[in-house]
Amino acid sequence: MGGFNGIWPVEYKVLIMPEVVKDKSEGGMYLPETARERQQYAMDRGTVMAIGDGFFADLPGPTPKIGDKVIFNKYAGSLITIWVEGERKECRLCNDKDICAILKEEK
Repeated sequence: MGGFNGIWPVEYKVLIMPEVVKDKSEGGMYLPETARERQQYAMDRGTVMAIGDGFFADLPGPTPKIGDKVIFNKYAGSLITIWVEGERKECRLCNDKDICAILKEEK
């Protein structure tokens, strides 16, 4: 279906880029330890970057597409490191069924 940065998930796998919460404010001040809680919160939300050919093939209903924001199981899949535009990024390579919900803006 679709690859990202040289990674092409197979079968029912999906590559998700988790949201990252920064430890510094825009003004350059370090955020307190409660930022860790926000980081944990962010690690179960991310953007679908690539999907395999069998992605949600056996389930009816709405399915996420590349670029959609999703909520996924916190400890799902394998953590992998990739380079995107010269920056090191951590992604999750998980099963399609590890995605719990699609996040959409309400209008």
